[in-house]
Amino acid sequence: MSGTVLWFIVVAGGPLILLLAIIYVLATRRSRGPAEQRESDRAVERLYREEGD
Repeated sequence: MSGTVLWFIVVAGGPLILLLAIIYVLATRRSRGPAEQRESDRAVERLYREEGD
């Protein structure tokens, strides 16, 4: 394999792998449901109140 072909694979393959990783993360990311969101909001409010004391 010549150096030019190998360099092309590295230059083209790196961004392609990065793009595939970003697509995978965006596709598998799970959003929280309403109950989880409410519990998270309560926990944040509780932490802010404790911090203010």
